[in-house]
Amino acid sequence: MSENKTNHKDNNNVELSKELGLKEALGIAIGALIGGGVFSVLGLVINNSGPAAFLSFILAGVVSSFTAFSYVHLALKYPKAGGAFIYVQEAFKKKWLSGTLGIVLWFGYSFSVSLYAMTFGRYLGEVIPIAEGFELFAGSAYAISISAFIFQIISVLIFVGLNLLGVKESTKTQNILVLIKVSILVLFIIVGLTAAQKSNFEGFFDKGFFPIIASSVLIFVSMEGFEILSNSVEEMKNPKRDLPIGMFLSIIIVLILYIAVAIVTVAILGTEGVAGYKEVILSEAASKFLGNTGMGIMVFAAIVSAASAINATLFGSSRLSYMLSHEGIIPKALAKINPKTRVPARAIAISGVLSIAFVLAFNIEIVALAASIIFMFIFGAVNISGIKLLEGKKKIPSIIGVILIVFYLIIWIVSFF
Repeated sequence: MSENKTNHKDNNNVELSKELGLKEALGIAIGALIGGGVFSVLGLVINNSGPAAFLSFILAGVVSSFTAFSYVHLALKYPKAGGAFIYVQEAFKKKWLSGTLGIVLWFGYSFSVSLYAMTFGRYLGEVIPIAEGFELFAGSAYAISISAFIFQIISVLIFVGLNLLGVKESTKTQNILVLIKVSILVLFIIVGLTAAQKSNFEGFFDKGFFPIIASSVLIFVSMEGFEILSNSVEEMKNPKRDLPIGMFLSIIIVLILYIAVAIVTVAILGTEGVAGYKEVILSEAASKFLGNTGMGIMVFAAIVSAASAINATLFGSSRLSYMLSHEGIIPKALAKINPKTRVPARAIAISGVLSIAFVLAFNIEIVALAASIIFMFIFGAVNISGIKLLEGKKKIPSIIGVILIVFYLIIWIVSFF
């Protein structure tokens, strides 16, 4: 495929809309980056790393930045929806390879959507119980309350519908959701400092440095949100300016929030027994200084975070499936763009169906593991593509990115033994 800096068109010559500015780019990236990560893995990171848990977030940010560099420069060189699929296709000129990677990435997005839907359903199911006391698949690894199950499916359907309305509608909602959850996390940080105890940071490196690195792997793969932004480059008004600013500024903002939240949480709860809190660790921490009100606020934040992550990831998933269809990897019919809303309506719908299928077929542990493995390899493939496609000093961050990801994979494998 030759380099092409024009918008892709379907058979009816209807283009994807160009309605994304910097504000929308930040909303997409931050919305996906603060998905369920800080709510679902923070307890595990603190349990593994001790008071030094925030260093895991710093390490993850460093590794993410090198990979983000590759994405930015490849996306500007090949400004098409499709992200990693396009870069691998341009780098290796083998359609079977790029097609396979593209489908795997599409599955990775869908696993992520289903993971966020599960988080959304579990939290909202606690707030609005339906048929309380009854479970589906009781006694198995798939056991789930009826409330949670219903809200998992509804959450995907809601954001499929929102994405079908158009880019402006979905990004406007995204910006509101992101503003709400960032505001709540900032409030948690500021007010939480009043309940902080310095003694909780004693024995800072008692658990050693290896657990800090191993824990940063969990955070790194939960930061796949910046990858989604590369899929929106074809719909940006000014990608040369907004893509790099949106990519790196979103990573900086999210890392500052993550690091501050990790420090405040340790300062409030300490490090003993935090693994038992699992995804409710922030609710537990907030309850220490705001009681039941604090717990309720953080539950609301988790629901909003999961919702914005579903919306952003579904956006990226549908743009990827649109490009896969456009390139003939999957049926061409999915590349059709709605002439009124100028969005790939069929690609949005099928991405939603695939995500719901994963919700129905797997439990949350399998979904999280599958998404993590997929994105680790995708990031490696993008950095390798950067080495082949970028010129001069632009190759250096891609080379470093490959080395770090291989190192991370080794650490990850070792951590299982």
